[in-house]
Amino acid sequence: MLRKCTQMLQRFNIALTLRNRHTRMMTELLDDRQQKFLDWLCTPSVARIPSSQEKYALVEGVDESTLRRWKKKPAFKAVWERRVAESQGSPERTQQLLDNLFQRALDGDNNSAKLYLQATGRLAPVQFQVEHSGKVSELSDAQLSELIAASAASEQQFRLDSAKTK
Repeated sequence: MLRKCTQMLQRFNIALTLRNRHTRMMTELLDDRQQKFLDWLCTPSVARIPSSQEKYALVEGVDESTLRRWKKKPAFKAVWERRVAESQGSPERTQQLLDNLFQRALDGDNNSAKLYLQATGRLAPVQFQVEHSGKVSELSDAQLSELIAASAASEQQFRLDSAKTK
């Protein structure tokens, strides 16, 4: 068992090393103009200067069709996708998003308040349970629709009753 785990770990490390080497090689294939364009693309759209790809092309003296062609190149796309994936998982971006939601919630935006509370685990989505003996996969569409309708009617009645008691 230990031997198998060690072998799996070695294979994983080899694969990771090859992936990192591949990413470095892809990055090295981009020239300075492509790197600069990639930096611009990876900047949040509200912070981009210039604000559009068309304006970027004019400022940098590059034809817009060239920019579109770069975006389609496998090496460019690979580096772009990796950088986007890294930035999306970044704790700083998550915190900025939560801070933004919190501020909007304080300003009276109910949807932002709900999203903030859900994201921070303070508001769980409404859940209900449907009981059925047997496999769900064996239900016909009509039977499934009936179960859902019954659950929806029950939930609606519960909400009406709750509103009356308030």
